[in-house]
Amino acid sequence: MVVAATTKRFLKDYPEALIGGAGAVFVGAGVSMGAGYPSWASLLTEIGEELGVQSGELHDLAALAQWSIQENGSATRVRNVIKEQIGVERSVPETLEIVARLPIKFIWTTNYDRLVERAFGAVNRPLDTVSSTADLALRATPGATRLFKMHGSVERLDDVVISTDDYELYRTKRGAFLPLLQAHLSSMSMLFLGISFTDPNIRHVLSLIRESFTSAPPEHFAIVRPPQRDDYKTDAEFEARSTQHKLWSRDLKRYGLVVVEIDDYAEVSELLRQVERRVAASRVWVSGSWPPESGGEIGRVYNIAQAIGQLVGDWGRDLVSGAGLVVGSASIAGFLDALRSGGGWDLERRLIARPFPQPMPGQAPDKAQWTALRTELARIAGIVIFVGGVKIATTTALPEIADGVLEEFEAAKAANCFIIPIGSTGGAAAQISDNLIGSAMETSGHNAMRPTDDELKEFARGDITADEIVILISNIFTRIDKRA
Repeated sequence: MVVAATTKRFLKDYPEALIGGAGAVFVGAGVSMGAGYPSWASLLTEIGEELGVQSGELHDLAALAQWSIQENGSATRVRNVIKEQIGVERSVPETLEIVARLPIKFIWTTNYDRLVERAFGAVNRPLDTVSSTADLALRATPGATRLFKMHGSVERLDDVVISTDDYELYRTKRGAFLPLLQAHLSSMSMLFLGISFTDPNIRHVLSLIRESFTSAPPEHFAIVRPPQRDDYKTDAEFEARSTQHKLWSRDLKRYGLVVVEIDDYAEVSELLRQVERRVAASRVWVSGSWPPESGGEIGRVYNIAQAIGQLVGDWGRDLVSGAGLVVGSASIAGFLDALRSGGGWDLERRLIARPFPQPMPGQAPDKAQWTALRTELARIAGIVIFVGGVKIATTTALPEIADGVLEEFEAAKAANCFIIPIGSTGGAAAQISDNLIGSAMETSGHNAMRPTDDELKEFARGDITADEIVILISNIFTRIDKRA
């Protein structure tokens, strides 16, 4: 019951923090180990053997590094081990692939590897890496997430935190990180991934939290996996580790950490996928098109798209748009009206526009680029509303169904978006509506992806008004929120 309750709380509170721009992540050693990098103990095994010490028998691994530095007269031996073991590129775990897609502005880690950088690079998302105090003075890239590698990076081995001296002199050498970390811990909801009671770096970070908040610390979350019997050779060792874990988990409450326990590391990715879906559900993509030169129903289509944009703003959701001429501009106009009347102009966060690059006259559009944009828009959004979907045929100069909007429908299906076609607006929206009515696609529960047949038929009614459409969509929004 306790685990289920904390999981439910996490899946409600953390997505809300992300939606509000107040969600951060701390990446612990367990994430790197899951990618195949060694633990601290494994990393220093060879060094321990050189000193006649079994690293597995020593809990203060920073001391082991310190002794090696003293014996060898420099840190070169330790740095070479880090370079050999951490410098190799391993596959990016799914956990970090999902993190790279979430609306996170700040990531903290004590890991040296480049997994986070590579996860962001894979989705072409800008990331500013801050691994030294000198980096803190650099101007942040607009729109980039900031990765604070508070113990340094494998790319700069002369400046990593590894020995007792490094920890004891942290405030002197890297103290500029601390006010920032404490500010984020006091103003944001931090999700701790891959931490355990055997990680010496985590003890260091937790001490900083405790130092800043002697009572009533802010609430954060930690996804942790209790020791499993198969992890240990003997029952006695398993029992000892389990007892330590239970005591440590309770102790985390002192630091404001809500523990979300899992039985298997694979559950971390599933939890983050649920977080991603809940964040996406707050974003609505109004897809569609209507050529200005065609006339016809253009006024009605514009009014409906504008009313939907205003509804999105009134509901506190974010608008996703390809910024097209009629449907895109109308939905953005309605969205802005809602923000004005609400007294807020939080456009930087709430309006997510990906305008399609238009070709020069006589040139064809870059279809590969447009497909990539459609895929990205579908990934960002959790709900896609289709309005119209008409273009002028190049051969006949007559209106026809826009195949690009149909491609957006396929992208939305592939991304498991909730799809709402306004069939009465014609074009691709009408075709999508016809395809969905009677289809096997779920209409209820956590896997719902479309309105009911009755709702689709209402949206397709020729005489339905913009106000009636807004009421129907509002009812669907309510249902989606209850599902979440």
